[in-house]
Amino acid sequence: MIEVRRMAGKKYGIREVFATLQGEGAQAGTPAVFLRFAGCNLGYDVCPWCDTDWVKAAYTLDLEGTLDFVRATAEQGFGGEKPGLLLVATGGEPSLQFDRPLSDALRARGYRITMESNGSRPVDRSLVDWLTVSPKQAQFAQKEGDELKLLYTGGAAPGITPDVDAVRRIADGTRFGQYFLQPVDVPVLGGPNYGETIAAVMELGPPWRMSVQTHKVAGIP
Repeated sequence: MIEVRRMAGKKYGIREVFATLQGEGAQAGTPAVFLRFAGCNLGYDVCPWCDTDWVKAAYTLDLEGTLDFVRATAEQGFGGEKPGLLLVATGGEPSLQFDRPLSDALRARGYRITMESNGSRPVDRSLVDWLTVSPKQAQFAQKEGDELKLLYTGGAAPGITPDVDAVRRIADGTRFGQYFLQPVDVPVLGGPNYGETIAAVMELGPPWRMSVQTHKVAGIP
């Protein structure tokens, strides 16, 4: 069990911090510390299939307390804060809380920072080394980054990507280095919709690729 100090100063609402391998997208398989912030500006009404419990902060920590938590997690998971270790700022919506002091402090400790954002608000890209945008609304603010990852809801699940034409409309005018479609994992609908996602990627062609949630396949966080 990691002991977490609660100190004075500006507070970050954090849901959890854990060490694992990045499971999705271009950096799948990369050792990473996940820093999951509490809170989201969209909510479960927009994303009823969301599989993350982000609502309530389990920890309310200042900058030093947050760094201590990340350090202890890295030591427990990887034997230390190894140079170049990936720090995944996620949520919820991490851009609501992730700021310059935290970014600077994490980089000073050798982390490479990636953020997973819903793109509904502009993101200061200078705060991160890799920006993944996964929009949950057809209209979104952050139109450029390193990776656009769309959850392919297909014909059964609710959402903004019921078909290939919708995917094309959402991606139109964006500037990302890589483009991914990811199956939606809705257990009551039979689990990940691999078949229709594969068919959609084949119809779209390059630069689209399929992202699989490899952490679920491997049974890790």
